[in-house]
Amino acid sequence: MKPALLLISHACAALENRKKVQALAAHFDLVCVTSTIEQHLVLGRPSSDFDNDSDAPARNYQLIRLPRHGKNETTFRYVGLAAVMRSRRFDVVLVENEPWAVICWQARLWKSLLQRQALFGEFTWENVERPGWKGVILAPIYRAMTATTDFIIAGNQAASQLVQRHGARALDVLVAPQFGVDLANHQPAPSAKRAALRQSCGLPADAFIIGYCGRLTEEKGLHELVQACEALQNVHLAILGSGRLESWLKEQQQPRPWLHLLPPRPHFEIPSFLRCLDVFVLASKPVRTMAMCWEEQFGHVLIEAMACGVTTLGSTSGAIPEVIGHEAAIFPHGDAKALAERIRGVMNNSTIAQSQLERTRTHYTHDAVASAWAGFIHQKLAA
Repeated sequence: MKPALLLISHACAALENRKKVQALAAHFDLVCVTSTIEQHLVLGRPSSDFDNDSDAPARNYQLIRLPRHGKNETTFRYVGLAAVMRSRRFDVVLVENEPWAVICWQARLWKSLLQRQALFGEFTWENVERPGWKGVILAPIYRAMTATTDFIIAGNQAASQLVQRHGARALDVLVAPQFGVDLANHQPAPSAKRAALRQSCGLPADAFIIGYCGRLTEEKGLHELVQACEALQNVHLAILGSGRLESWLKEQQQPRPWLHLLPPRPHFEIPSFLRCLDVFVLASKPVRTMAMCWEEQFGHVLIEAMACGVTTLGSTSGAIPEVIGHEAAIFPHGDAKALAERIRGVMNNSTIAQSQLERTRTHYTHDAVASAWAGFIHQKLAA
């Protein structure tokens, strides 16, 4: 008989992310609580492009949608969560969010009152200590979190080290991604298919194309990416997404015929863009201010590009090096010259792409992620 797992995750409102839940349900009698379908824009697209119930007939778990009270991802709580916890007995309650998130403490409270026999776990990505008064406030919250949590799944090594500095035992922490990648729609494109995909995206068929997709923001290193491509010859740069730098990129595009800006698209269409590319670059750089303190926590698009057989380069920001796992594919963050040199070094080298593809197939599929989570949780249940 499979252990009963209650997974509480607002991120699983996204259709693509629920593929991890489907894989996890092979190991557990699983109930997933997520948010009701909302009406707003995500990366400039209707949220219905990302969250719908088209997967309902194939689900091997129960999905419960609850309304959120509070819109911010770390300040909301779920209306009706107590009723879910009263509905049946669970062996494990696992919530995905940051240690200070209201939903984590709401789930912890109801678990302590209604599911006393269950283990309580958290998934966290948080990988930086906050400066100033924010750090002072968060320190006791971290200590309280580790003291009242049976196990922690950390999305990167720095997150694991952070919770251990605040009291977690190393044997109670697993370092693993939150989500994997679907190999059914992320796979290398043969030459003819890639040419057709480039045509559909309005990209030149025979060019050497470097690409990025995601948020168009300063911390994603887009200034350095444009500078690096400017220093190279006979390359094109394709950028897909939306964000604060969109107007700046449009200005840069005017005198640069090699710079292509593509509008955002639903997650299920991202592989078609990635399969167009010769090289994918995530040039993120850390931000350390009171308003924003951030380093790349995983960079999920890295494993998507790697699964598509695209040579994938990343900066030294946050978790990027440990995700990519290939020293020759890493460059110092904020260094456009070093990035240009890295691109030159891989232009006629397919070995990195092949090793990254194998790394993704081994470690970063939904099944691989679910198996890692399940093995760790089963170990905790047996302890």
